[in-house]
Amino acid sequence: MENKAEYFAEPSEPQTLQDHNALLDSPIRGPTLSTSTSSFEALDPHDPNLSKLATKMFRKTEDYISNELNAPLEDYKLLEEMNKATVAKYSDMQQIAENLSVSTNELSIKFQQLVL
Repeated sequence: MENKAEYFAEPSEPQTLQDHNALLDSPIRGPTLSTSTSSFEALDPHDPNLSKLATKMFRKTEDYISNELNAPLEDYKLLEEMNKATVAKYSDMQQIAENLSVSTNELSIKFQQLVL
């Protein structure tokens, strides 16, 4: 394979299937099939509309992923606020229960004094 013209030229004698497959074989792994579907070449001009659409897609993907990651954070903030409200409510209920206990004891003492 000294130059490209020789490589792409019509063979002078017909190649057998085995000879043709030898050109596709990897020296290390043997026969391989290319699974690459990329058509991007850095120096080739590309469609500006495609570039705009790709940029728009990546921005929307970024927004989606950011929102997906921020949603649990918002949930935790809401839970924290709910926990603080619950602590305040239970503190109020504890104060009311203590006041009821004191009032009940005072009434019980007054009732005992009336009965005697």
